[in-house]
Amino acid sequence: MKRVLILFVFALSVLGTSAQSVEALFRQYRNEKNVDYVHIPRFVMSMVKMLAKERQDEAGALKAVSSIRALDTESCSPAVRKSFQKTLQTFQPAGYTPVVFSKEGDETSYIYIKEKKGYIRELLILSAGNNEGAIMQIKGKIKPDDVDTVVKRNTKKNCLKKP
Repeated sequence: MKRVLILFVFALSVLGTSAQSVEALFRQYRNEKNVDYVHIPRFVMSMVKMLAKERQDEAGALKAVSSIRALDTESCSPAVRKSFQKTLQTFQPAGYTPVVFSKEGDETSYIYIKEKKGYIRELLILSAGNNEGAIMQIKGKIKPDDVDTVVKRNTKKNCLKKP
């Protein structure tokens, strides 16, 4: 009986380590030297929402966001960036659905979402290359139509600015 109990506990611990969490990824890299980490909590976002009334469609998308976390490894050592790049290659966040995977040269990008009842509850953007790496996590209750509107509007602006 003891053996069965020990094997059961061991199996649970192995299963727990195979599920990768976004929180653990942030924790692993946010205290590295020269890594930029920003967290805009729910309270600060509520203050920003009150001030954002310029464009109705973008304000609607912003009102759906409850918090934002970002981590950037551009200013840190090459060893940390290489470690970050290796971590992202094997990283598969538990509970997220992969939406986009892009690889251009040495740059690799992933976009994951967590949906509930037709709303995007979390948007996770991971990007890594030889010279930089970044994580962006956006939490909220976002309508997919709001994301489309913001992307289309900003894509048109960026296309017009390019020579």
